[in-house]
Amino acid sequence: MPLLEQAPGRRARRRAADWALRPTPLVLPAAPPALRLTALALAAHTCARVEHSTDMDILTRLCGHSPQQTAELLDRLVTTRTLGAWHHSRETDEVVWQLPQPQARTRPVVLPHGYRA
Repeated sequence: MPLLEQAPGRRARRRAADWALRPTPLVLPAAPPALRLTALALAAHTCARVEHSTDMDILTRLCGHSPQQTAELLDRLVTTRTLGAWHHSRETDEVVWQLPQPQARTRPVVLPHGYRA
């Protein structure tokens, strides 16, 4: 049986369903569908490492776009700060991306009652 005719395994289907319900690392609630689909495909290939990767062929097939369209969508994900950066290695056909670094949240300073600056 050719590879493309094989159904994904239970683990892959479970992971895809989980990301579809909770795409935590790459959330785009008000983005166009093509951009949200690309973010979802990346989220399904995102793990606990700093750098994440997949083959461009796999990514384009999952999203239903050409490599050029996928590259434009990845650029838009960087512009919207959904991705920190991405790179396509033409030698290996691998797409590598990084999630943005979390911003340090600042807490408001609460001064004691009666304190005057």
